[in-house]
Amino acid sequence: MPRTTLPWLSLAVASSMLVACGRQVPAAAPATAVQVSQAPTAPKAAPVIELPSMLLGTTPGSAAMAPAPTFGGPVTAPAPVADDERPAGAPQDTADFSALSGIVAGQVIVQVRQGATLGRGIQSFGTRKLASLSIGDTFQTLELPAGMSFAQAQQRYLADPAVVAVLPNRQYGLSGMYDSVADDASTDPYLDDQWGYKQIKAADGAARSQGDGITVAVLDTGIDYNHPDLAGRVLMGWNFADKNKDIMDRFGHGTHVAGIIGAAARNGVGIAGIAPKTYLMAIKVLGDNGQGSTSTVLEGIKYAADYGAKVINMSLGSADTSIDAALGSAIAYARAKGCVVVCAAGNNGGEVGSPANDPGAIAVSSTSKFLFWEYLSGFSNRGAKVSVAAPGNGIWSTVPLTSNKTGKTGYAKLSGTSMACPMVAGEAALIAHRHPEFSVDAIQARIEQAVDDKGSKGRDSKYGFGRIRVDLATQ
Repeated sequence: MPRTTLPWLSLAVASSMLVACGRQVPAAAPATAVQVSQAPTAPKAAPVIELPSMLLGTTPGSAAMAPAPTFGGPVTAPAPVADDERPAGAPQDTADFSALSGIVAGQVIVQVRQGATLGRGIQSFGTRKLASLSIGDTFQTLELPAGMSFAQAQQRYLADPAVVAVLPNRQYGLSGMYDSVADDASTDPYLDDQWGYKQIKAADGAARSQGDGITVAVLDTGIDYNHPDLAGRVLMGWNFADKNKDIMDRFGHGTHVAGIIGAAARNGVGIAGIAPKTYLMAIKVLGDNGQGSTSTVLEGIKYAADYGAKVINMSLGSADTSIDAALGSAIAYARAKGCVVVCAAGNNGGEVGSPANDPGAIAVSSTSKFLFWEYLSGFSNRGAKVSVAAPGNGIWSTVPLTSNKTGKTGYAKLSGTSMACPMVAGEAALIAHRHPEFSVDAIQARIEQAVDDKGSKGRDSKYGFGRIRVDLATQ
């Protein structure tokens, strides 16, 4: 029997005040949208955009698809790893996506000290400002003059006392699809095939909370807001990959993640999400090619924090295992505003990559199941930073209704820590609804305590504190 420690179950509810990250802000709708209400004025620190948060129904958006950005640096396929926990006879675990490696060529991120400005001499280097974001210090994404290396830019900018750091603009996103894993979704009902949903006892949790009204920001490739399992609960965020309001998912990954978090339950369609009454804020930080950067993710985190998200899901990553200082500042900003930040540990079978390795993130590893054995997925990253584990291999969820990179439409089965991460994000939404008095730290503590303690006793490098139990977390 797995060991479960629940020291908090005897706690009395101290208050009914919601500790929220911003406000729910569904915006005024255009003539074609439905179920919307008037949005308040945007916070001063938020990006200046049109329709900061619109609840989308079943009418396709009118924004044209922008061209996908291009990136410099090679994309390296993940190396095979030893699957030391796979039972005899179990198939080899393979993830559908793995993190990118490399940086965006010809760009840097300059961290400018709070209240300071760059000197005129620095400003005359011939760089072009692509983005600027203030979260205490200001982070400027700059395009370098032709021929200037990162080392040269670092040397020049660090000579200015206003500059705290000069950082690479890392690549974040998805790569390495394996078509053999995205099975045909022709059988019903899908709920019978949701082994992960059953393993974490999500139905028992849903009897106590369904995450009513809690906003979960999905920082990903967008969401298909016309999908019948999601329509009417997708909040229009912003497309930071292409700098427009087109948040439609043409890749497939973001819609799959969104369905795991919040697909409608008991509607006679498809699957059931962990938190089926949440709002899903679509923030497109990865383009239609599945790629983004430190700059796009940085902007997405701040947007989510400023515009009402209580939970931020990032099923994305970089193969770089060093901490991304820029994203670290953004994650700290979001937590200070009451946001729980949940990140996929990564699918390279090695150490946890960025942003999951940040101290402010809940890093989620993946489990697989064969017969009655549940074990760490062979592809899953592991290490001291892993907080908890969740099912991530062979997970059914929603995918776009139109052609996308998964090769399937409507529903598909995918694998990766990208699928484990939204299970924890959905769990966090349930806890936030069930216990509105909980702080970010209290929600994280509940997630880490409500577990089946797998692997070595106590916290370990594979499962963290253990594999989540939604039924225990919602008590």
